[in-house]
Amino acid sequence: MTSGVITSSSGQSDGLSYGAVQKALNGLEEKGAISKAGDTTREGTLYKVHLPEEIELCQEAKKAAANETPRTERDLKKELDFYNVRENRLKVFERDDYKCRYCSKQLTRFTATLDHVQPVSKGGDNSLDNLVTACLHCNSQRGNRPVMDIIDEKRS
Repeated sequence: MTSGVITSSSGQSDGLSYGAVQKALNGLEEKGAISKAGDTTREGTLYKVHLPEEIELCQEAKKAAANETPRTERDLKKELDFYNVRENRLKVFERDDYKCRYCSKQLTRFTATLDHVQPVSKGGDNSLDNLVTACLHCNSQRGNRPVMDIIDEKRS
C-alpha cells in the first residue's frame, strides 16, 4: 500500500486542517467509497479506496441509469434550440410557410421574426413547439401577453 499526505489544492497553505480532512474522510466512508484498513496509530490511519464496482451508491446509480427510458424524438426536439441557431430558425419559418401566424401576412427570411407561444418570462423555451413565425408588428404588439389576446384583436 502507498501512503501520502493530503494537501490543499489551492496552494494557500502547506496542508489541510485536521477537521477538514476528517470531515472529507467521514463523508467518503459513509458513502462506502473508502473503509479503514486497520487501527489508527501514531503514523495515522490507513484507508482502503474502493472501486466503483464495490461501492453500493455507484451500483444503484448505474441501475437507475439503465432503467431510464430512452429519450424520444419529441424529447430531442425540445432540447434543440430553434431560436438562437440560425438553421433551426429557418426550419420554423419554413414550417409556417413564411407567414405570420397572427395576421397571415406573407414574409421573407429578412422580415420574419420568431415569437414564443409561451413567453420565456413565463417559463417558455426555445423548442420547435413553442415558436411561431410572426411579423415584426404582431410580435411587438403581443409582447408577453397570452396568444389569444393578439388573435382576438386581429379578428375584431
